[in-house]
Amino acid sequence: MGEIRIATEQDIDKLKGFLDKSEVSSTGVESMIDHFILMEDEFGSVQATLGIEKVELDGLLRSLVVTSNIKQTEILSLFKSAISLAKHKELRELYLVTNREASVVFFTMLGFTQLEKEEIAENILQAEHMKQLENAENAIYMKTTIN
Repeated sequence: MGEIRIATEQDIDKLKGFLDKSEVSSTGVESMIDHFILMEDEFGSVQATLGIEKVELDGLLRSLVVTSNIKQTEILSLFKSAISLAKHKELRELYLVTNREASVVFFTMLGFTQLEKEEIAENILQAEHMKQLENAENAIYMKTTIN
């Protein structure tokens, strides 16, 4: 497994390039670079990333991108690192949106619970990433409390 770490300002171009190549929005990366987790191989190439869009005292997971050679255990480590980052940033709750029913079990193992869109705090609904997903088909909303 490669190194997992919090992104720094020196990683902005590398992260944006990785997201753009995967056709995932890199909007806002510059202003929230220290809210991204990177997984790199031994050569320093990004193999996976996961970000948190901070919204007041809460966060929305965004920009999950993994290369094809990443194992499930490494994805689990990536998410655990993001949850640790949320604790470090003193966030109260962490939200996510997925359209993959199969991933619900995985997120439930991490402490997330399903909720209806109507149960989501208004500030999270106004987050840039959430606005991009509001018309997604089969959207499943989940959240966990950070303690």
